[in-house]
Amino acid sequence: MAQALPTAARRLDRYEVLAELASGGMATVYLGRLPGAGGFERLVAIKRLHPHLERDQSFVDMFLDEARIAARIRHPNVVSTLEIGTAERGYFLVMDYVEGPTLARLLSRAAHGTDKMPVRVALRILHDTVSGLHAAHELKDDGGNPLHLVHRDVSPQNVLIGLDGTSRITDFGVARALNRISHTRTGQLKGKLGYMAPEQARGDDLDRRADLFAAGVLLWETLAGKRLFRGKSDTDAETLSRVLTSEIPRIKLVNPEVPDALDAFVARALERKIEQRFANGADMIDALEAAAGPLLGTSRDVAKYVEATVGEEIAKRRDALRSMSAVPMEDELAGVPQLFPSSVSSTTLSVAHTRPSGPVSVVVQHAPPPQKSQAVVIGVLAGALIVTLGGIGLLLFAKSTPSPPPAQRPVTTGSAVVAPPPPSAAPAAEPAASVTPSASAAPPAPSASVAPPPKVGGPLPRGTSAPSVPKGDGLETSPYR
Repeated sequence: MAQALPTAARRLDRYEVLAELASGGMATVYLGRLPGAGGFERLVAIKRLHPHLERDQSFVDMFLDEARIAARIRHPNVVSTLEIGTAERGYFLVMDYVEGPTLARLLSRAAHGTDKMPVRVALRILHDTVSGLHAAHELKDDGGNPLHLVHRDVSPQNVLIGLDGTSRITDFGVARALNRISHTRTGQLKGKLGYMAPEQARGDDLDRRADLFAAGVLLWETLAGKRLFRGKSDTDAETLSRVLTSEIPRIKLVNPEVPDALDAFVARALERKIEQRFANGADMIDALEAAAGPLLGTSRDVAKYVEATVGEEIAKRRDALRSMSAVPMEDELAGVPQLFPSSVSSTTLSVAHTRPSGPVSVVVQHAPPPQKSQAVVIGVLAGALIVTLGGIGLLLFAKSTPSPPPAQRPVTTGSAVVAPPPPSAAPAAEPAASVTPSASAAPPAPSASVAPPPKVGGPLPRGTSAPSVPKGDGLETSPYR
């Protein structure tokens, strides 16, 4: 539990920063407090780009797009965006702070327990989620023209469930709309593979029905108590293959307690053919209410379940908040305590289809890692220089006895299958996908297989990936990651 902190304020504009809530590949979310006269105060969530991305215009544009889109949506089932502010090092986004777990957290608890989430609770959470999505899908610009918004990242990590039992959709960072500043490049996917509609996984044009398919995946998983498209090897390539081709089991075969009408509803939501799904969120909600009947729970049912599942944990966090003062930091927000340690970010994937019926190669591109310190960079560069000199010596030694080129085979990492480089290209370093960075860990000793770090704010070398981001909330041992 977080300790009491000094009273000197660390501020972003008029907000005091208290703790870190979550961190992903693109941004970190902090718990902030807005003080006022007469003892007034309001807790907020403050989202900031990682410092090493603030000089990359593509990430800045994506961040601003999220703020502009989310600020237009006014609905009780969407996390409200209050304002976008500026600090010395860039922009920050201020949102309502929702006290409560994510759907991923609840599913993780259910997966580690003996009981599935109650059907009444699962149906109410889906009802709220689709209601929020429909409000986003119906968004219009100032001239009354539809924005054709598609969230593209509907997943358990982006559904927040408040202590009041109301579920809210959040994180429009990769949403697609007509008036976005940033645009997805051809052949690039955005979102989490296990919750993508087939057309999204193929890189086809999308509409709101892709989000409704993802909502169907959420309902299937909450009723089944397990992942739908996750394979035994748990690789991105296998997940992608399952999304595109595997048979989707009827939910009643997995959970016999589900009535026939609800089983048919879930099957329609998960139709691979777009025209056979629900046309919009309103139609999906009407069909859910008809299929569920008295099984559709209330917000009170959800609130009771949240209290029974994570109530003790939330009470401890409240105690920690009472003892917290603003964080005094001289350089950025490094060292801010983690009050709610959980982090799962959207992954951008470049997907190359070798042929219509052939295998799929997936290259995972995470946001570039932050620069640790000048000392670490100098040490790594010095090591790279030593490796380079040693490599030159090896090349001279081996010049007289050349060896045949190795066979070009895909390289399998802990989370992806990386396409091999062409024969004329230099071999890329194998990414250390299983390495978890730590603030206290010493830098690894340089070796011939370690590539020099990328320039701050620039892209990663082709075929490499950033170190994995630490995940909390117990999700690292859960199927809900």
